[in-house]
Amino acid sequence: MRKFIEQDREKIINILVSSFEGNKSVDFVVGKSASGRRILMEYSLANCLENGEVYVSDSGKSCVLIKYSDRKQKPFSLWIWDLKLALQGIGISRISKVLKRESSIEAVQPKEPFLYVWFIGVEPENQGKGEGSKLLKSVLDMAEDKKLPVCLETSTERNFKWYENFGFSVYASSAQFGFPFYFYRKD
Repeated sequence: MRKFIEQDREKIINILVSSFEGNKSVDFVVGKSASGRRILMEYSLANCLENGEVYVSDSGKSCVLIKYSDRKQKPFSLWIWDLKLALQGIGISRISKVLKRESSIEAVQPKEPFLYVWFIGVEPENQGKGEGSKLLKSVLDMAEDKKLPVCLETSTERNFKWYENFGFSVYASSAQFGFPFYFYRKD
């Protein structure tokens, strides 16, 4: 995998928008529209560039957005992204529901520093071919070098076994969003 360069921006957003179509958790936040998913992914990319790292697979068919839990920088540009996400992605009628969701997720996450896999996406036509596995293995190697546990959440049932095969285990779960939502961790 390689680090994000500006020329990757559109490709990464397109991978994430297409790979998270129909994702229950993403749909909960921004509805089922591609435009809402796009704003969420643009927001997430901006946030990870500030508070984490963004990587693209060597093939360019997958990407991962990671955050470090102990980095919480909020420059003015991210405040603008918050506003854009709230108004154009989430919608005023869902803001309180989404904020409640985010608070409940943060309450469950570990208190010590960890590497957070916010989004890992593979072009839909390349899913199931090892793209995501190579990327996740690289992230796990990086976290091991940094001596950080890795945490993530998922609502995608087909990914439960995949994460478990990489040594992740469920440390919490929730049904409060109307679908199963699992918190995974690998030390």
